[in-house]
Amino acid sequence: MRLIHSLSFLFLLLLVVACGRTTEMADREKYIREIEAWQQLRIDSLKGKTGFLNLAGLFWLHQGANTIGSDSSNTFVFPAKAAAFLGTVVLDGDTVWFVQHEPGLVQVSGNVTADTALVFVPDSVQRHMRFGDLNWFIIKRGKEYGIRLKDYNHPLLKTFNHIDTYPIDARWRVTATWEPYERPKEVLLDNQVGMKIRQQIPGAFHFEIRGEPYSLEPVGEPGEEGYFVMVYDQTSGRETYGSGRYLYVPVPDENGQTILDFNKLFNPPCAFTPYATCLFLHAANRLPIKIEAGEKFSGHH
Repeated sequence: MRLIHSLSFLFLLLLVVACGRTTEMADREKYIREIEAWQQLRIDSLKGKTGFLNLAGLFWLHQGANTIGSDSSNTFVFPAKAAAFLGTVVLDGDTVWFVQHEPGLVQVSGNVTADTALVFVPDSVQRHMRFGDLNWFIIKRGKEYGIRLKDYNHPLLKTFNHIDTYPIDARWRVTATWEPYERPKEVLLDNQVGMKIRQQIPGAFHFEIRGEPYSLEPVGEPGEEGYFVMVYDQTSGRETYGSGRYLYVPVPDENGQTILDFNKLFNPPCAFTPYATCLFLHAANRLPIKIEAGEKFSGHH
């Protein structure tokens, strides 16, 4: 009888262990599918109209008149598929106007049909202009104003379909504790085009990797995807992008807890195009360890 009870107990124990392992494997497979879906969404986003793979130019405006078109006599020369003379972009203080070279030559968003259109006022107006496959609009970086040019038929859109990544590993999904600063720190960050951009640091995420404590500071207030964090680690410039990678971190819960999922570390836009204005991180976000997770970088645009 004791033997029967012992065997029954052993069977139940093995069954519990087996069920536990099955659940663990199912959870792991579910997590892998989640990250793979995120990776595909990342590629789709880069190739979308609001993505960075279609960038075809970046031109910094001078105060006053700036002519645009494919003719070499223009202030800013657009690709050959543009009309020789598209019009004039006028920067007047912090306001930007567009004057058509010919009536109706360029489409202006917002059903604007006038030959002269207000196309940019900071925090108020931003209209897109379009000619064929080309679309452009005004961006502001620091005190500078520029034309961001997109080509919706950019050759890269047809060939780009993969980003090298590290193997997905749930051990790089770590819990972090949020420390809000009593008063946000203000920093001046460099960007890709040599500007100094003033940013605020609202707090820090504290976490552990292999029992060692680390911290990362986000830039600005959280958006739809959470807090924006720039990360430099000991793979940067070797296996990953030289200036570091980016990560979005979910807004912490009521207990100040959140998740840093380093499998979602992604390359900045400057890894894909020379026409981006990526921010460079501050010294506090340089980690003395290798984070072998997320996107890799093996080439240059």
